[in-house]
Amino acid sequence: MSMSITQSTYYRRQHVTGPGCVLVSVKFGETPEAGVLVVKRLGLNHDDAHIQFDLENHINEILEGVKEANLKYGGSLQVQEIEVVPSDFPKKGQARYAAFQIAEHLLGKNI
Repeated sequence: MSMSITQSTYYRRQHVTGPGCVLVSVKFGETPEAGVLVVKRLGLNHDDAHIQFDLENHINEILEGVKEANLKYGGSLQVQEIEVVPSDFPKKGQARYAAFQIAEHLLGKNI
């Protein structure tokens, strides 16, 4: 019996301002045809998995941030998966900024 071991890497950046808090967690790879896969990240003692923010906007901001970094650094990163913390309370632009920083970190290594 052959077992296959795989590696799955998420890149994370927390962004906290006075009124907003978000953890941007991104896995790069090929974007699925059906769209980015979203996985909920819950703590052991948290039962409420209801996402308390605008998920569609969150996904769009992450994609925009990665796209912006790709343009700036000549990259070709694609978002495959996003982990979300349902109880986060991001403010406009936070996810985009954090996603840009993650992509910039990865792409900047190759400059």
